Amino acid sequence: MGTFVASPVVALPLCVSGVDLPLTGLLFLALVYAARRRPVAAGLALAAACSLKWTAWPAVAVAVALLAHRGGAGAAVRAGAVAVGGTVAVVLPSAVLAPGPLVAQVFAFPTGRGPWETPAASPLPGRLLADLGAGGWYAAVALLATGGLAVAVSLLVRPPSGLVPAADRLAAGLCAAFLLAPAGRFGYLALPVALAVLARLAADRGTAGPTHGTGVPTPPRPRTVPSPACRTP
Repeated sequence: MGTFVASPVVALPLCVSGVDLPLTGLLFLALVYAARRRPVAAGLALAAACSLKWTAWPAVAVAVALLAHRGGAGAAVRAGAVAVGGTVAVVLPSAVLAPGPLVAQVFAFPTGRGPWETPAASPLPGRLLADLGAGGWYAAVALLATGGLAVAVSLLVRPPSGLVPAADRLAAGLCAAFLLAPAGRFGYLALPVALAVLARLAADRGTAGPTHGTGVPTPPRPRTVPSPACRTP
């Protein structure tokens, strides 16, 4: 854990970012709660994360799919409702009072159509396509939508069964989004890397007992001792 904290994946956001580390922690917490079949807690963590940054929204789909697999449709619906309702409750006042900045930050900026460009722009595929002109921008957006659709289909066809598979699926979706977004940058990739590493660290800490993919050891079942009357001579 110490090596991970000292690595650029954590040290860089710690130095230059205001919300990336809290966002990472909230997303990881949401996946842990989902793996433990705690839909309300998972939904609250997702609501807090989605209120911080738009990049948290893919985690809602992953956590809902994980809960549907482990806890049933009811748990998945509760988590999704809490996540969406909590986010709306937090974001709606500012959206009503100042819709312009919300649109510019959440929709225009990630697609490269905002009033300003990021000073940390990186030569990622989506950015390179967008720089070719209008046709390249539409191609990048189409690829971005295709990647999101592919991840959504994978969640329906083969939902994650535990913490590590869920973190990997979310990391894959975020990597695709960051690589194909017209305004992507290398620093964004620290988030999916951190999620994948944290999930494995949690699973390793659960080696004292079976984790069943949650990263949390399951206590062993108590042994039943037969009564003397049931013992065979």
